[in-house]
Amino acid sequence: MGLRFRQLRKKALLILAIGVVTLVAVSLLIWSLSSPQIPPKYNKSIVRNFESQEEENALVAAESTNYSAILSSERFDGSSDPEDYLNPGIYLSYTYANFIDSEALNYYETRYDNLQGKEGPKYPKAIEMTYEANATKRPEFRIYNSPAPEGVSWHNVTIVMSSSNGSVQFNSGSMKFFYWNQSGYQRLDWGFDLNFSDCYVAEMKMVYSEYYAPLAAFWSDVHQIVVLDQNLMPLLLGVETRNVVA
Repeated sequence: MGLRFRQLRKKALLILAIGVVTLVAVSLLIWSLSSPQIPPKYNKSIVRNFESQEEENALVAAESTNYSAILSSERFDGSSDPEDYLNPGIYLSYTYANFIDSEALNYYETRYDNLQGKEGPKYPKAIEMTYEANATKRPEFRIYNSPAPEGVSWHNVTIVMSSSNGSVQFNSGSMKFFYWNQSGYQRLDWGFDLNFSDCYVAEMKMVYSEYYAPLAAFWSDVHQIVVLDQNLMPLLLGVETRNVVA
């Protein structure tokens, strides 16, 4: 009786396992057939805001700075071969920007133009690129991050940008700040408080995304703040990146 019981038990477990596998396979098939397909959608928006030739020059300088030297990082994450990024025939599947400059913007614009509207499994069904930059001349400008209370391990993620025409604050837990200290750029710790006079402030935001399927997509999101002096030299650089793949 014991042997026969064990044989029946093994047979029942096998049937149950087969049933579970079949149920999962059928469920995936039904989901695949019923899940909505991504409609083709392409959107590119490039906006640069300034009110004077001086502010335009400041924005051009902010987009032309060699940030690789300041951050000690390459322009993109991925291959070290520039051709992997620039040749439309061998685009890397996922390309993330570490900062915003004219070359990064040109790369994503060119990639968008080369891929949008193409059909086939290797081409994205939807692409979006947005870039907005605001350059302003400021007689006085302050940017600070209040220290966290004593005895805690976290830092205050609220950053305040204050000028004569008002204050703007935002939360950022991962923005990195680099400050020119006459001998080079140094990484700032949280709890900084900086004041500038007769400067230009450029705030730049870029998002690039590609969607291939409901569960296949990537996007690169960069928020960047640059403070420049009257000679258009960057005195402060703040960069925050978010890279997501699904």
